[in-house]
Amino acid sequence: MLEDGPVEVSRAEWRMWHEARATGRAYVPRLGHGDYGVQRPAALAQPLEPGRKGGPSWGTLRYTTGSSYVVVKTLAHGPDRIAVNRAAARRITELPEFRGAGAGAGEAWLRDCANGPLTTGKGVGGFTEWLRAGNLQHMTYVVRSLPDG
Repeated sequence: MLEDGPVEVSRAEWRMWHEARATGRAYVPRLGHGDYGVQRPAALAQPLEPGRKGGPSWGTLRYTTGSSYVVVKTLAHGPDRIAVNRAAARRITELPEFRGAGAGAGEAWLRDCANGPLTTGKGVGGFTEWLRAGNLQHMTYVVRSLPDG
């Protein structure tokens, strides 16, 4: 899925939320948007491959736009890890929809990762940082997008 660069996945739950609000039904003001982040719950239950210790050799950076989640592959280890991960962050920061480092801590991390030196892995992160950055920018964006945000 991610071999050829970024992949965009539709935000169906966001579209459905806006469609429900647009109906004008009497119950609409009582509805609240429920959001649990950008990682599918099924992804948390994936078993490890037999005989494998630790997680996969790759991960993802995720970025939320108005209509989609942009997902870019990263490397957990290996000789190309730094270059691949900085390039992944750059692909996100070069999106027309990128909100800039001032939008929140997730965007600031992506900018810093994208612009870091290729001579050090400091700042390219691992699974924890990738999930943190993705969830921070996603939740900040969603809250600011809600009518009372």
